[in-house]
Amino acid sequence: MTRLTPLEIQRASFPRRLQGLDPEAVRTFLSQVAEQVEEDARQRGELRAQIAKLTREVDEYRQRVDAVNEALVAAQHSAEQTLAKAEAEAQRIIAEAQTLADRLVEEATRRTETLEQVVAQLRTHRRTARADLKRLAEILAGVIADDEAAEQREGDVSKLSVLRPRDRRTRSER
Repeated sequence: MTRLTPLEIQRASFPRRLQGLDPEAVRTFLSQVAEQVEEDARQRGELRAQIAKLTREVDEYRQRVDAVNEALVAAQHSAEQTLAKAEAEAQRIIAEAQTLADRLVEEATRRTETLEQVVAQLRTHRRTARADLKRLAEILAGVIADDEAAEQREGDVSKLSVLRPRDRRTRSER
């Protein structure tokens, strides 16, 4: 069945019969039906236009959603790469720090051993110097004792002769 247009409804004609319908009433009714069909067609056209517009908007939103999803996937991929790089950098820094710490501990151990050797040598030198000082003190005590004994033997009298100057005349006479 083909669809009738409002114009076809308005121009429709019917055969006449005896005792048929009032042509003017039929025309009025057909005119009202034609107006309603025309209004329905206009509304369908508007609805189709709205559907087309909404379909385009839905397509645009789908494209935006796809673009946002792609951006999210790219951002997630970028975040994963950044995180992986950061973890690798952290591992490298930790390894370098561990190597440096090991080297510092080893160097500190060597220095400690060297200092222990120096301290041992200094203790030996101290003992030697103390022994030398004791011997020197014993020698000095002996010298002091000898000097005191010599002084006692000499007695209290001074045996030094005083040198007197000669007379000057005698010298010039000579």
